[in-house]
Amino acid sequence: MVAGILENYANRGVFKGFSRGPVRKGRASFRILWHRDQFFELILDLERNTMRFPVVLPSVPAGSSMYRDFQQFITSRQSDQLPEHRRIDINKARVRCGNRGGNVSLTLTAVEGDYDYGARKLIHLVHEVYLDFLNEGHYDYLVETFDLDPDHM
Repeated sequence: MVAGILENYANRGVFKGFSRGPVRKGRASFRILWHRDQFFELILDLERNTMRFPVVLPSVPAGSSMYRDFQQFITSRQSDQLPEHRRIDINKARVRCGNRGGNVSLTLTAVEGDYDYGARKLIHLVHEVYLDFLNEGHYDYLVETFDLDPDHM
């Protein structure tokens, strides 16, 4: 199920690293080395039917224009305006973002427990955050937060 999907992404080279964490009381955690060589934690909670990345983007103030842009971007990924293959179908999964102490999170609720659909869509969404959202309007954030050399991007 979710672990197999994540492992498949790792085997195909989408992730630079992947490991399974402990399973306790219906919750499983996974550690993923991914965009900008950052570790991401994914928490699967079977009781709540959720998959959550507690930190998708670090250092984003809750009241900032970047966070408002991020919220709009997430909402747009669930819009009927997107082609079906790129959209998150709200009849199958719902996504919400949060911001605690400047750490932006993403939580996907799998409607009717469709974890396979949810896991794929959540991974694709985070991928779009790093490839589209950040590159198209938040270049300075990328350089500053991830200590990148703008001449070698």
